[in-house]
Amino acid sequence: MDDNTQLQVRKFLKRLGINSQDQLLKYIQDNPGSKDIPIKVIFEIDGKEYFKFEDKIED
Repeated sequence: MDDNTQLQVRKFLKRLGINSQDQLLKYIQDNPGSKDIPIKVIFEIDGKEYFKFEDKIED
C-alpha cells in the first residue's frame, strides 16, 4: 500500500475514533453491523487498474 493510501485509511479510521488495532477490534465488537460494510481497494497506475481487492469483515 502506498503512502497516500495509508494516509487516507488512517484519516478515515481517525474520524471513527480509531487509533490502534485494539480500538479497531473494540469498534467492530461494539458495532456488529460494521461487519457488513464492504471493503474495496483499487490501485491504479496511469489510469490502468493493477490490483483490486474486495472483502468484508467476517468472524
